Amino acid sequence: MDNEIKLNGSGDIHERHLQRQMHRKRVMKRRRIIFYSVVAIIVLSIILFFTPLFNIKQIDITGNVRIETPQIKQAIGSVEEENLFRLNTKKIAENIELLPYVNSVKIEKKIFPVGLKVEIQECEPVCYVMYGEQYAILDKNLKVLEISDTAFENLSNIIGISVTSVSEGSVITTDDPEKLEEVIQCINYITDQGIVQSIGNIDFTDMSNITFNYENRLDVICGSTLDFSKKISMFKKALTSTKLTDNSRGTIDLSVSGKAIYTP
Repeated sequence: MDNEIKLNGSGDIHERHLQRQMHRKRVMKRRRIIFYSVVAIIVLSIILFFTPLFNIKQIDITGNVRIETPQIKQAIGSVEEENLFRLNTKKIAENIELLPYVNSVKIEKKIFPVGLKVEIQECEPVCYVMYGEQYAILDKNLKVLEISDTAFENLSNIIGISVTSVSEGSVITTDDPEKLEEVIQCINYITDQGIVQSIGNIDFTDMSNITFNYENRLDVICGSTLDFSKKISMFKKALTSTKLTDNSRGTIDLSVSGKAIYTP
């Protein structure tokens, strides 16, 4: 009986010894994996961040039409031969966005070949406003794209707002900021309908009686800014109605809600 107990006790001790050995082996294995992983990460980091292998060799710029490529490269700065992974692309994008004609910019890092892909989305000039003897060329949000001594063709002339200052790359300032916000909304509605290129003067002198001229043949009365987007949409539909032709001249009154009244 005593021999049996001793044998069982010896077996338990041996089993616990094997378990401890296996545990130590697993711990050592995990430590080796962690050690080699850390070493691999350090080596990879050195290769990525501190060797010339990933220095920038090429910059591809797309999407720019009005902005000259040298202007964009100047905004990017001297980044050739800088490390791709240490480069702060956010700061570069912010510098590019300072160019007046830039609406947005997207920068991607490329591995093959090592370089940058810069995609530019430009602002579209849609209108202008007189400032003294000069013309401030504006996008649909009335951001100043450039200041010119001559007006551009096919741009709407904004009338009836008192401009106090213009600065390239910034929205114009006026003596009535609330009115300016309403005007910006109206210009956006007109631009979104794709008819702004055909509009001459847009008169915002009286915000309860906004008017514009279309193709130098139709005088359009919009009334107030109430339901302005619907009014512009209705006007666009009226252009394709059987009552109007490409040569129709006269007045279209949109001031009555839900109606487009044409008077030859």
